[in-house]
Amino acid sequence: MKINLPKSELIDILSKVQGLTGRKTSLAVTENILIQTTNSDVKITATDLETGFEGIYSAVVASEGIVAINSRKLYDIVKMFPADQIHIEELENQWVTITSDTVEYNLVTMTPDDFPDIPQADGVEFFEMDAGALKEMIEKSIAISVSGDEKRAHMIGVNFEKISEGKNHCVRMVSTDIKRLTKVDYLCDSKTKLTTGDTVIVPKKGLTEVNKFLSQEGTVEVGVQSNHFIVRKANETVIINLLDGEFPAYNDLLNIQTEYDVLFPREPLLMMLRRMMIVTSEEYKAVIFNYENNALQVRAVNPNVGESKEKMTIDFDREPLEVAFNPRYFIDALNFIESENVLLNIVDGEHPCIVRGEDTVNYLNIIMPMKI
Repeated sequence: MKINLPKSELIDILSKVQGLTGRKTSLAVTENILIQTTNSDVKITATDLETGFEGIYSAVVASEGIVAINSRKLYDIVKMFPADQIHIEELENQWVTITSDTVEYNLVTMTPDDFPDIPQADGVEFFEMDAGALKEMIEKSIAISVSGDEKRAHMIGVNFEKISEGKNHCVRMVSTDIKRLTKVDYLCDSKTKLTTGDTVIVPKKGLTEVNKFLSQEGTVEVGVQSNHFIVRKANETVIINLLDGEFPAYNDLLNIQTEYDVLFPREPLLMMLRRMMIVTSEEYKAVIFNYENNALQVRAVNPNVGESKEKMTIDFDREPLEVAFNPRYFIDALNFIESENVLLNIVDGEHPCIVRGEDTVNYLNIIMPMKI
């Protein structure tokens, strides 16, 4: 194999696959990327055995071949390379040389036959999505993360489903860590071919890798086949192994009693909660919300640090209400809401609080109260 690739393109590809090749697996070869030439193209493959990536790129191919090169070492070399073109040539005895006019690296490779096969997206029924919309859905969904030793599918994964209600069709992602839940919808237009019925759990770490390859412009194809979730662009494909398990029933939580909505200006509420966070800690996370006499007073108490309180005027003429929440969950939700005003749907101290934008219909957060 003998090829030339632009440095700028190669470094972009390598930077995006480091999350895959950097994970420890049962096979040492997954720390490598597989580079294979086909006519005037080069195919680059990476996997962590749970998520696979395959991209096809234009290159100057002098001779064909296939090599498995350590991804991290190649990335470090390319980052520091002094030339705009990278020349990679396969040598004897599983070595490759990476050169320019002034620099030469010789690396030991691994046997390409040991590289695991990536599932192929043959016969998949894809539907088209706006790339920026999918990126936004993923970012909102994976914002709810759990500890590394968590194994339950509904905690480490995102529920992905296609929904049809009358003439309206949408794709929905739901994520939870039990203490909170986020739901984000993508409304499909009438031209979108959407066969409803697929409800699967997609690993959050796999979606994190997908997100690296998405831009705000253009479209992508999304499909579900057997036990794989697939996202495909013109020349790049990411295939994720699905999780086995049942996602908790959540639809009842989406029934909003609008008479309990309280309107807040988003930015002042966000800044108030950020100020409350200053005195919280891992041991003392709770902030007390006191609703009374058309005002909300929030109070944080931490015996190891001190206390703080702040009041905001709102439209609230119901019975006084006191409830505790983790302010971090509200901050995470408000950071993704673009509306000038937000609605906090708060029934009492036992029910969860539903947070959504005043003029937003496709995104909401449900936050469970804490014991006072």
